[in-house]
Amino acid sequence: MGGMTIEIKKQAAQRPKISKRRNPSQERSRKGVERILNAASLLLTSNSVDKLTTRRIAEMANVNIATLYQFFPNKEAIIFALYERWLVEAGSAFDHAETNYLRTAGWRDFFEQLIDTMASTNTGIEVKDRLQKAMGMNEDLRQLDLIHGQLLADRMTNFMQALGSKLPIQELQHIAVLLFHFERALVTPMANSNEEQKTMIYNKGKQSLLEVIGIAFK
Repeated sequence: MGGMTIEIKKQAAQRPKISKRRNPSQERSRKGVERILNAASLLLTSNSVDKLTTRRIAEMANVNIATLYQFFPNKEAIIFALYERWLVEAGSAFDHAETNYLRTAGWRDFFEQLIDTMASTNTGIEVKDRLQKAMGMNEDLRQLDLIHGQLLADRMTNFMQALGSKLPIQELQHIAVLLFHFERALVTPMANSNEEQKTMIYNKGKQSLLEVIGIAFK
């Protein structure tokens, strides 16, 4: 995942409107940035992206609006920072599955563990839903999301090869891209459901994902 995160950061750096103005160097500044991101995440759980403003974020984070602008030029930069945090969590899920299951589990057990680990990230399902919508509302953010999707699909392809799939790499890549989009498609219905419905959607969605992955091992 390290290479994936580096590539996303490099692409973001080429788009100054969605990059941080600067990274915090002092502990006090780092805590302030964390409060800003946590406040934005909390606001997104109950509000649409269009209602998210830097002023509301600053108020909830209990920081001066000028302090917020020292680190983030606009709300798009804050949205990307939240998205980037989600990417780090997803990368940790991939690393955990690779380290603990890739060499000891069959393909089904491996991907079941990976799916479950990715679902248990700190970023809540409602925030994921808002972030996905936000990434599609801005061209720079949309392009970064596409880059992430391809990098994620490449890593899924490598996993399927390592687990013994004999399909050509092009076919594995098609399956991996399909998995990425299908997994994303589950987020919105889960975000708009009660807990019982979320569990049902998740379990059915996971089984469907595993059936798609199974194509690579027939």
